[in-house]
This record gives sequence, C-alpha cells and structure tokens, in this order.
Amino acid sequence: MRDYPHNFAGRVMSIFASVERQGHRKIRSVLSSVLFFLSPVITSAIPKVTWLFFPLTALVLISAAVYRTREWRQLMQWNAALIACSLVAAYIFINASWAAAPDTALIKALLLSGVVVLTFLTSRAIPQADDELLCNAAAAFAIGTFVGALLAIFELLTDGAITRLALNSIHLFHTPNHKHVTIHDGQIIQLNPSDLNRNVAILTFNVWPALLVLTKMESGARRYIFSSALLAAVIVAVFLSEHQSSQIALIVSSLVFILALLWRKPIIRSLAALWCLAFVLVVPAVFFAYDQQLHMANWLPSSFRARIIIWEYTAERVFDHPWVGVGADSTRALKEPNTLETAERPPGFIYPRTIGMHAHDLFLQTWFELGVIGVVLMGFAGALVALRMSLLPFEAQPFAAAQFMAFIAIASFGWGMWQTWLICAAALSLIYLLVAANRAPREHHFRTM
Repeated sequence: MRDYPHNFAGRVMSIFASVERQGHRKIRSVLSSVLFFLSPVITSAIPKVTWLFFPLTALVLISAAVYRTREWRQLMQWNAALIACSLVAAYIFINASWAAAPDTALIKALLLSGVVVLTFLTSRAIPQADDELLCNAAAAFAIGTFVGALLAIFELLTDGAITRLALNSIHLFHTPNHKHVTIHDGQIIQLNPSDLNRNVAILTFNVWPALLVLTKMESGARRYIFSSALLAAVIVAVFLSEHQSSQIALIVSSLVFILALLWRKPIIRSLAALWCLAFVLVVPAVFFAYDQQLHMANWLPSSFRARIIIWEYTAERVFDHPWVGVGADSTRALKEPNTLETAERPPGFIYPRTIGMHAHDLFLQTWFELGVIGVVLMGFAGALVALRMSLLPFEAQPFAAAQFMAFIAIASFGWGMWQTWLICAAALSLIYLLVAANRAPREHHFRTM
C-alpha cells in the first residue's frame, strides 16, 4: 500500500500525457485539413503562390510523420528515382556555368534541388503519418478542388471579376503597364482571357487526385454524385477557358485513365516509354510540322501556329550546341527585347522566326538548353518516376497514370520548363495523389515514390 500514491500519481500523469497527445493530434489534423482545403482553392485562384503552399504542405506531412514515429532517418532512404532526379539537379548546377544568365540558372538549380528533396521526403513521410490526419486532409483537398473549380468558372464568366477587384483594390498589384489588361480612368476594366490559363492548368493537375479521394467514400451513391459534380465543374472551367493545352490534357488523360482501368501495368510502362520517346521525336516532329506548312494553316488556332514557328526556329538552334546546350533557363535571356521587330517574318507568318519568351515545350527546351546530356538525364529520371506508379495501391494506379499524362500534355504545349509556379504545382499535385492513395486500407500500403 505504500506505493499506492506513487502508482496513482503515475497513472494520473499518464492520463494527462495521453490527453495532451490526443489534443496535439487533433490540432495537427485540423491545421492540416485547413491547409489542404486552402491550398487548391488559393493556388487555382492565384497560381503563382504554389511556391508557398508546396513547402508548407510538404513540411506539415513530414513533421506529422516524425512526430508519430519519433524517427526521421527512415525518411532519408535513397532509391533509383531519387538518384536519377538528383543527377538532373546536379547537372543543372554545372550547366548554369555557361548559361546566358548564370545567376538565374543557379536559382533554378536550387529550386529544382529543393523540390526534389522535399517531394521525396514527403513521399516517405505520408505512409507514416496518422490515419485520421491523412483522411481529413484528403477530404479537405477534394472539397477545395471543387470550390476552386467553381471560382474559376465564376472568373471565366465574369471576365475575372474577383481578380479585377483585387487588382483595383490593392495598390501593390495595380501596375499601369500590365500588358494583359485594359485600363480606363485608372481602373482595370478588362482582363485578357489568357490570364486565367494558369488557373485551369492547376485544376487539370488536381482533378485526378481529387477524384481518387472521392472513390474512397463509403456510400456508392454519394461517391457517384460528388465525383460527377467535381468532374463536371473542372470540365466546364477548362473548356470555358482559352487554354487549349489544358483541354488537350484533360481529354488525353481521360483516355489514359480508361485504358489504365483495363491494363494498369502495360499503360504505366507505356507512359514511361512515351516520356522517353517525346525527347527522341520532338525535334523531327517539329521539322515535319513546319515542312507541312502547318504554321500557315488557318484552321489551326493562332497560338498553335505561332508555337510551330517558335519550335522550328528553336529546333534549328539545338544543333549549335547539341551536347551541352546553351545553358539552363537561357531561352528568356537570349530573347532580346527588339527581336520581334528585327527578326525575319515571311509573308503569312503569324510570328517572326525567332525563339519565344518561353519554349512552350519541355522536351524541346531540354534539347536547346541542356543538350544531349540533359536529355538523357531527364528522360531517365522521368521514366523511373513513371514506373514507380506501379508501386501504388491497385485502385490508385489509373488515377496516377492519368495525372502523369496530363502533365506530359501541358508540358508539351504550355509554358517554359523553369516556371517556378509550374514546378511547384506539379510537385504539389504529386503530394496530393500520394495522400489520396494512402487512404487505402493498411494492408494495401504502398511503397514510397
């Protein structure tokens, strides 16, 4: 009986410690849910803030795993995909030394290295995180994606009413020399529809992870209703926009999703092969399109005709420095301000024969800036990442395949490969996918990316 007070005190302290742990877990779960809701909403409304939400999301998941397991060393394990991606980043550091703007190229190398490290650490952390946290975060992300799609539809139907209100209300954002707006009496009264292209690209990246979340709902009727509503909202937003790259991405990724439902592993292997073939075929494909006079075809969108001219001229320049390229992120630096006025512009050409501010094709830009060495490293790294989709839970693989195809499509026709918002958006969408996939029952735990 002498030890009774000590035993009682110990039990009381144990109870208080347990309550404290439960409280901390609840707080982390709530904060994670708020972050996972706000992230797709805000990034689809203001895409250029993906640089902020990507590290926040990654660090929240990493800290949740470390707090739960009290172990961080297991997050540092290497695999073939991580090694390959790290080699790409290392080459960019070397390649920056002969870039047109070395300081800018070094910043991009640091950005890529940070994204690679954080993404792989997060992929290791997600399976170790608390089930409740992941479940709530995934649900919040799906809701946020739907809200983001509704906001995008509203913006597209009202000529960017919310964006114009923000630009007109916040003096810091109101730049009179903004090239994509119409200003009257000091107020922005009209936006260029292309200003919303990034918004729908974010939605295109996020839709497949969000749909994967909804497939885990217990009620079949609710699952069908919510999935249909989300998909319909994203489709309306994408096809109301003028962003043909997202429209193409949504169509081809849907086809890949259907095929992957039937043949999972063959489709995943085919996507890895497609990634590599895109590097091999991009230059001859560009020359073929130019030789067929597609840049003169009035039935094609003017933006695509201009891209063919930019692609063909850039492809010619590839052979000036075929092995090591002109240097990372040099396309913009090599584009002189007066090029459009001085460059050759044959009759009927919608754009002068010169490089663009963006290459509008990741695969061609890799050839131009990084050369053969960069092409081999990028092809190898992308293929290894694609093949690791087969390690995801069985039901998640078609969604992963569709998301990867969407990225390939947008990277083939969209912006430059060094856009900070684009790099972080792609990494964010991968994290969303892994969180959604890990909601599978514990016996279906997947190996990390």
